[in-house]
Amino acid sequence: MEREIALAGCVNFRDVGGYAADGGTVRWRRLFRSDALHELTPGDVARLRELELATVIDLRSDFERGHDGEGVHPLAELGVRFVHAPIINALNGEIMSDTSLTLAQRYAKILERGGQALAETVASIAESPGTSVFHCAAGKDRTGMVSAVVLGALGVPDADVVADYAMTGRNLVAINARLRNHPAYLSTYAFVPKDAMTADADTMQGLIETLRERHGSMAGLLEHVGIGPETLARLRRNLVAD
Repeated sequence: MEREIALAGCVNFRDVGGYAADGGTVRWRRLFRSDALHELTPGDVARLRELELATVIDLRSDFERGHDGEGVHPLAELGVRFVHAPIINALNGEIMSDTSLTLAQRYAKILERGGQALAETVASIAESPGTSVFHCAAGKDRTGMVSAVVLGALGVPDADVVADYAMTGRNLVAINARLRNHPAYLSTYAFVPKDAMTADADTMQGLIETLRERHGSMAGLLEHVGIGPETLARLRRNLVAD
Protein backbone atom coordinates (compact mmCIF):
# COMPACT_ATOMS: atom_id res chain seq x y z
CA MET A 1 0.00 0.00 0.00
CA GLU A 2 1.29 3.47 -0.88
CA ARG A 3 2.13 5.45 2.29
CA GLU A 4 2.84 8.89 0.83
CA ILE A 5 -0.02 10.51 -1.06
CA ALA A 6 1.17 12.99 -3.69
CA LEU A 7 -0.89 16.19 -3.56
CA ALA A 8 -0.23 19.48 -5.33
CA GLY A 9 -1.26 21.72 -2.41
CA CYS A 10 0.86 20.18 0.36
CA VAL A 11 4.12 18.26 0.53
CA ASN A 12 3.98 15.92 3.53
CA PHE A 13 0.70 13.98 3.41
CA ARG A 14 0.96 10.32 4.31
CA ASP A 15 -0.82 7.29 5.74
CA VAL A 16 0.10 6.03 9.22
CA GLY A 17 -1.43 2.61 8.60
CA GLY A 18 0.22 -0.74 8.10
CA TYR A 19 2.22 -0.90 11.33
CA ALA A 20 1.94 -3.91 13.65
CA ALA A 21 -0.05 -3.05 16.78
CA ASP A 22 -1.44 -4.79 19.84
CA GLY A 23 -4.02 -7.27 18.58
CA GLY A 24 -3.50 -6.65 14.88
CA THR A 25 -2.33 -4.03 12.39
CA VAL A 26 -3.07 -0.30 12.09
CA ARG A 27 -5.64 0.05 9.32
CA TRP A 28 -4.56 1.51 6.01
CA ARG A 29 -6.51 4.50 4.67
CA ARG A 30 -8.01 5.30 8.06
CA LEU A 31 -5.62 7.90 9.51
CA PHE A 32 -3.32 10.37 7.78
CA ARG A 33 -0.81 13.00 8.91
CA SER A 34 0.06 16.12 6.92
CA ASP A 35 1.36 19.63 6.65
CA ALA A 36 -1.15 22.49 6.24
CA LEU A 37 -4.11 21.81 3.94
CA HIS A 38 -5.43 25.27 3.05
CA GLU A 39 -3.73 25.31 -0.39
CA LEU A 40 -5.23 22.07 -1.70
CA THR A 41 -6.24 22.11 -5.35
CA PRO A 42 -9.55 20.81 -6.78
CA GLY A 43 -7.64 17.71 -7.88
CA ASP A 44 -6.37 17.20 -4.33
CA VAL A 45 -9.89 17.54 -2.95
CA ALA A 46 -11.12 14.94 -5.42
CA ARG A 47 -8.39 12.56 -4.26
CA LEU A 48 -9.34 13.05 -0.61
CA ARG A 49 -12.98 12.50 -1.49
CA GLU A 50 -11.94 9.08 -2.82
CA LEU A 51 -10.26 8.40 0.54
CA GLU A 52 -13.59 9.17 2.28
CA LEU A 53 -12.12 11.88 4.47
CA ALA A 54 -14.46 12.66 7.37
CA THR A 55 -12.45 14.51 10.03
CA VAL A 56 -9.75 17.21 9.75
CA ILE A 57 -7.85 18.06 12.94
CA ASP A 58 -5.85 21.30 12.76
CA LEU A 59 -3.09 21.45 15.37
CA ARG A 60 -1.98 24.99 14.50
CA SER A 61 -2.46 28.18 16.52
CA ASP A 62 -5.09 30.85 15.89
CA PHE A 63 -2.29 33.11 14.63
CA GLU A 64 -1.28 30.62 11.96
CA ARG A 65 -4.86 29.92 10.93
CA GLY A 66 -5.50 33.65 10.65
CA HIS A 67 -2.82 34.03 7.96
CA ASP A 68 -4.11 31.40 5.58
CA GLY A 69 -5.94 33.90 3.43
CA GLU A 70 -9.63 34.55 3.04
CA GLY A 71 -12.26 32.22 1.70
CA VAL A 72 -13.76 28.83 2.39
CA HIS A 73 -11.44 25.95 3.25
CA PRO A 74 -10.89 23.72 0.17
CA LEU A 75 -12.20 20.67 2.06
CA ALA A 76 -15.46 22.31 3.15
CA GLU A 77 -17.25 20.90 0.12
CA LEU A 78 -16.62 17.38 1.42
CA GLY A 79 -18.74 18.04 4.50
CA VAL A 80 -15.90 17.04 6.82
CA ARG A 81 -15.84 17.83 10.51
CA PHE A 82 -13.16 20.41 11.32
CA VAL A 83 -11.53 20.24 14.76
CA HIS A 84 -9.18 22.97 16.01
CA ALA A 85 -6.82 21.60 18.66
CA PRO A 86 -3.74 23.86 19.00
CA ILE A 87 -1.08 21.62 20.52
CA ILE A 88 1.16 24.65 21.09
CA ASN A 89 -0.88 27.28 22.93
CA ALA A 90 -0.80 29.88 25.69
CA LEU A 91 0.08 27.22 28.28
CA ASN A 92 3.17 25.88 26.52
CA GLY A 93 4.06 28.31 23.73
CA GLU A 94 7.41 29.35 25.21
CA ILE A 95 8.74 25.80 25.45
CA MET A 96 9.68 25.37 21.80
CA SER A 97 12.24 28.20 22.02
CA ASP A 98 13.88 26.86 25.20
CA THR A 99 17.16 25.59 23.80
CA SER A 100 18.38 24.58 27.26
CA LEU A 101 16.22 21.50 26.61
CA THR A 102 16.67 18.97 23.84
CA LEU A 103 14.01 18.94 21.15
CA ALA A 104 12.71 15.66 22.58
CA GLN A 105 12.38 17.23 26.04
CA ARG A 106 10.54 20.19 24.55
CA TYR A 107 8.14 17.85 22.78
CA ALA A 108 7.42 16.02 26.03
CA LYS A 109 6.70 19.21 27.99
CA ILE A 110 4.49 20.56 25.19
CA LEU A 111 2.38 17.40 25.23
CA GLU A 112 2.05 17.39 29.00
CA ARG A 113 1.13 21.07 29.30
CA GLY A 114 -1.09 21.19 26.23
CA GLY A 115 -3.07 18.20 27.34
CA GLN A 116 -6.56 19.42 26.47
CA ALA A 117 -5.66 19.78 22.79
CA LEU A 118 -4.04 16.33 22.76
CA ALA A 119 -7.09 14.80 24.43
CA GLU A 120 -9.44 16.46 21.93
CA THR A 121 -7.30 15.26 19.03
CA VAL A 122 -7.27 11.65 20.19
CA ALA A 123 -11.00 11.68 21.00
CA SER A 124 -11.78 13.10 17.56
CA ILE A 125 -9.79 10.34 15.85
CA ALA A 126 -11.46 7.70 18.02
CA GLU A 127 -14.95 8.99 17.23
CA SER A 128 -14.49 9.74 13.53
CA PRO A 129 -17.04 7.93 11.32
CA GLY A 130 -14.49 7.71 8.51
CA THR A 131 -10.96 8.66 7.54
CA SER A 132 -9.18 11.31 9.64
CA VAL A 133 -6.20 13.56 9.04
CA PHE A 134 -4.32 15.62 11.61
CA HIS A 135 -1.92 18.34 10.55
CA CYS A 136 0.10 21.36 11.60
CA ALA A 137 2.12 23.71 9.36
CA ALA A 138 5.01 21.44 8.41
CA GLY A 139 3.59 18.08 9.43
CA LYS A 140 6.67 17.44 11.57
CA ASP A 141 6.69 18.69 15.18
CA ARG A 142 3.10 18.85 16.43
CA THR A 143 1.97 16.28 13.92
CA GLY A 144 4.93 14.08 14.84
CA MET A 145 4.07 14.30 18.54
CA VAL A 146 0.47 13.28 17.94
CA SER A 147 1.48 10.46 15.62
CA ALA A 148 3.89 9.13 18.25
CA VAL A 149 1.26 9.21 20.97
CA VAL A 150 -1.48 7.59 18.87
CA LEU A 151 0.75 4.88 17.40
CA GLY A 152 2.38 4.23 20.76
CA ALA A 153 -1.00 3.92 22.48
CA LEU A 154 -1.98 1.31 19.87
CA GLY A 155 1.11 -0.73 20.69
CA VAL A 156 3.13 0.05 17.56
CA PRO A 157 6.80 -0.86 18.16
CA ASP A 158 9.16 1.99 19.00
CA ALA A 159 11.22 1.41 15.85
CA ASP A 160 8.18 2.02 13.64
CA VAL A 161 7.14 5.12 15.59
CA VAL A 162 10.66 6.51 15.19
CA ALA A 163 10.72 5.69 11.47
CA ASP A 164 7.32 7.35 11.00
CA TYR A 165 8.73 10.58 12.45
CA ALA A 166 12.05 10.43 10.58
CA MET A 167 10.26 9.90 7.25
CA THR A 168 9.55 13.63 7.17
CA GLY A 169 13.29 14.21 6.70
CA ARG A 170 13.08 13.50 2.99
CA ASN A 171 10.49 16.28 2.61
CA LEU A 172 12.23 18.98 4.68
CA VAL A 173 13.56 20.96 1.72
CA ALA A 174 10.08 21.25 0.23
CA ILE A 175 8.55 21.96 3.65
CA ASN A 176 11.00 24.79 4.39
CA ALA A 177 10.42 26.33 0.97
CA ARG A 178 6.69 26.24 1.54
CA LEU A 179 6.86 27.79 5.01
CA ARG A 180 9.02 30.66 3.79
CA ASN A 181 6.20 31.64 1.44
CA HIS A 182 3.56 31.77 4.21
CA PRO A 183 2.84 35.20 5.75
CA ALA A 184 2.45 33.66 9.22
CA TYR A 185 6.14 32.75 9.23
CA LEU A 186 7.77 35.81 7.67
CA SER A 187 8.46 37.46 11.04
CA THR A 188 9.11 34.32 13.06
CA TYR A 189 11.09 31.98 10.83
CA ALA A 190 14.48 33.47 11.76
CA PHE A 191 13.81 32.86 15.46
CA VAL A 192 12.91 29.17 15.19
CA PRO A 193 15.67 27.07 16.83
CA LYS A 194 17.70 25.23 14.22
CA ASP A 195 17.03 21.82 15.74
CA ALA A 196 13.30 22.41 15.23
CA MET A 197 13.93 22.21 11.48
CA THR A 198 15.20 18.63 11.69
CA ALA A 199 13.49 15.23 11.82
CA ASP A 200 16.18 13.10 13.41
CA ALA A 201 15.37 9.61 14.64
CA ASP A 202 17.15 10.33 17.93
CA THR A 203 14.64 13.07 18.72
CA MET A 204 11.68 10.70 18.55
CA GLN A 205 13.53 7.99 20.43
CA GLY A 206 14.25 10.55 23.14
CA LEU A 207 10.59 11.59 23.31
CA ILE A 208 9.44 7.99 23.68
CA GLU A 209 11.96 7.33 26.44
CA THR A 210 11.10 10.55 28.29
CA LEU A 211 7.35 9.93 28.23
CA ARG A 212 7.77 6.28 29.18
CA GLU A 213 9.89 7.33 32.17
CA ARG A 214 7.28 9.84 33.30
CA HIS A 215 4.04 8.06 32.43
CA GLY A 216 4.89 4.41 31.86
CA SER A 217 3.52 4.38 28.31
CA MET A 218 1.73 6.53 25.74
CA ALA A 219 -1.54 5.20 27.16
CA GLY A 220 -0.33 6.50 30.52
CA LEU A 221 0.25 9.94 29.02
CA LEU A 222 -3.26 9.89 27.57
CA GLU A 223 -4.66 9.03 30.99
CA HIS A 224 -2.67 11.98 32.37
CA VAL A 225 -4.38 14.37 29.91
CA GLY A 226 -7.87 12.99 30.53
CA ILE A 227 -8.38 10.18 28.02
CA GLY A 228 -10.19 7.35 29.74
CA PRO A 229 -10.18 3.64 28.91
CA GLU A 230 -13.43 3.87 26.93
CA THR A 231 -11.99 6.41 24.49
CA LEU A 232 -8.78 4.42 24.18
CA ALA A 233 -10.81 1.30 23.41
CA ARG A 234 -12.73 3.21 20.71
CA LEU A 235 -9.44 4.43 19.25
CA ARG A 236 -8.22 0.85 18.98
CA ARG A 237 -11.49 -0.39 17.45
CA ASN A 238 -11.39 2.43 14.91
CA LEU A 239 -7.77 2.06 13.90
CA VAL A 240 -6.67 -1.54 14.47
CA ALA A 241 -7.67 -4.45 12.22
CA ASP A 242 -7.46 -8.00 13.60
